[in-house]
Amino acid sequence: MTDYLVLGGGLAGCVVATRLKEYNPTATVTLVEAGPDAHNHEWMTEPMGTFNLHLSEFEYNYLTVPQEHYDGRRVFNAGGKQLSGSSSVNFAMWTRGGKDDYDLWGKTVQDDRWSYSGQLPYFRRTETHHDPSSADPVQHGFDGPIHTTASARDYPLRNLLQDAFLATGLPTNPDANAGNPLGIAAYTENWREGKRQPAGKAYGLKGVEVITNVFVRRIILQGNVATGAELNDGRTIRANKEVILSCGSIRSPQVLMLSGIGPEAELSKQGIEQLIDSPDVGRNFNDHTCLAQFYRIKNPEKSLVAGAPGWNNPSYLLGLPADLVATANADPVKLKAALIKDGETNVDDSHPHLAPTRGHIEILPIYAPTEAPYTHLNVPFDGSCMTVGILNLLPTSRGSVSLASADPTADPLVDPNYYATEADRVVMRQGVRLALRAIESQAGQQIVDQEFLPPGCSAPLTSQSTDAEIDDRIKRFAATWFHPTGSCSMGKVVDTDLKVKGVEKLRVVDASVMPCPIGAHYQVATYAIAEQAADIITKGNN
Repeated sequence: MTDYLVLGGGLAGCVVATRLKEYNPTATVTLVEAGPDAHNHEWMTEPMGTFNLHLSEFEYNYLTVPQEHYDGRRVFNAGGKQLSGSSSVNFAMWTRGGKDDYDLWGKTVQDDRWSYSGQLPYFRRTETHHDPSSADPVQHGFDGPIHTTASARDYPLRNLLQDAFLATGLPTNPDANAGNPLGIAAYTENWREGKRQPAGKAYGLKGVEVITNVFVRRIILQGNVATGAELNDGRTIRANKEVILSCGSIRSPQVLMLSGIGPEAELSKQGIEQLIDSPDVGRNFNDHTCLAQFYRIKNPEKSLVAGAPGWNNPSYLLGLPADLVATANADPVKLKAALIKDGETNVDDSHPHLAPTRGHIEILPIYAPTEAPYTHLNVPFDGSCMTVGILNLLPTSRGSVSLASADPTADPLVDPNYYATEADRVVMRQGVRLALRAIESQAGQQIVDQEFLPPGCSAPLTSQSTDAEIDDRIKRFAATWFHPTGSCSMGKVVDTDLKVKGVEKLRVVDASVMPCPIGAHYQVATYAIAEQAADIITKGNN
C-alpha cells in the first residue's frame, strides 16, 4: 500500500515522484520501473558512452511497423529502459523550443497553464543556468536540479561552421532557450563537468520507494476508479491517493490499453475487456523525422573530428562532440500551399503553422558519424567523417501506437507515419537545401571533402537537387531523432489536470500528453510537465 503509485521511472516519473514526496513529506510514494538502476554504469556517466547505448539492454529497441512513406522500411526507434529513462541515454541536448509552440498548446487545450508563460516557472524551476551573469532572469532559473552548459570546448571546426551557417543568411542567436529559437546558437546541453545528470540522480528520489526490473501488467480499476496496479511478477500495489502513469509516449498508451482503457477495436483484438471508452489512446502519435547526412572531411590528419588519434583534448570529452545548432522557419508560401494540399481548412496567414517565429527546421552538425548504425550505413568512426542532422521539428504527420499482444513485456506496434504530409515534405526539402547551402559555402568547402554516399546512391545531394531527388533520399535513409509524443494527448485522453478522462485517481505525466509537437528536443518540455504535474497533484489533494 502506498499513497502515490508512479508507474514508470523515466524522466517524468522520477521528477514527479521526487517532488510529491518533497511537497508531501508524510505521504508514501512508490516508483515502479521496468528496467534496472544503471546510473553508475560507465556508458551512462560519460558523454562518449552514449554511442554504445542504442541497441543495448538499457533501451527499448523498437522497430516501427513498415512506413508507407519511407519505402516500406521499418525504422529503428528507442527509449530508455532503466531508472531515469531516456535522460540516462540521450545526447543531453537542452532546447526549450519557441514561445509560439507552447502558446499553441495552451490555446489547443484552452488552459493558459500550458502556454509559454504558464510553463515558464517550471522551465526555470528545473534548471541551474550556466551563465547567471548575462542570462535573462525572467527566462532562466539559477538553482534548479539540472545544470545546463553551453559547449565552450573550442572544437577545431567551430568558426568555419559558424561562417558556413552565416553564409546562408541565418542570424546568430545569443540565447535560443528564451522563447525564440531561430538562428545560429551555441549547442546547449545538460552534461555537468562531463558527467550525465539522469533525472533520478539529479532530483534524488529521497524517501521514494523504488522498485526496478518489473513491468506493469495493468492498472487496477474498481468501477471508474484507479486503485493500484498489478505487476508482471504477480505483485499488486494499492494506491490510497492516486496512480500516476509515466511510461512514455510508446509505453503509456500500451499500459492504458492493457488496463481496458482505450478504443474498443484495439482492445478486442487482444481479448481485453473495454472498461473505459477512450478512443484517442494511442492516436495523434508523432515523432521528429531526421535525415543524417555523412561527410568526409578535409585534412583528417589534423584530428578535426572524433575518432582521430589526435582528438585528445580533455575538454572534447566533456559533452557530445557538437558546438552549434541552427534553427530556421520554413518558407510560408510553400508551406501554405502544402497545408491546403493536405486538406487543411481556413489556411490563411494567421494559421499557427505559418507563424514566422516558429522553428520548423533544425540543423545539427556533430563531429562524429552518429546515427550511421541505425540507418545501416558503414561510416567509419576514425576521424574522417562527421554528421549533419536535418530535423523536422514540427511534423504534421500523425500515426499511432497500438497493441501487438496482451503481454506487457511485448513491444507495442509503433507507427509514426513518417513523411505522410506534403507539409512535412516541404519542411524537410527546405531543411536539406539549407544544410547543403551551408556546406557549399566558401567556409563549408573548407570543412567538407565529399559526401559519404549511401548504398545505391550514384551522386551526392546538392542545394540544386530536385524535390524528387531529396524525397528519394529521405524515403530510403531518413530515420528519427527519438522524440515521440502525442499518444495520450491533453484534451483527448487526459484533461488539463493530466487526469485520464472517465477515470478517477489516474493521471498521465510524461511527453505523451503533448497535444502538438514542440520545436525542440523534449527533455526541457518533459521536465516542465512533471514539475507542473507535481504542483497540480499536490494542490488537488490538499
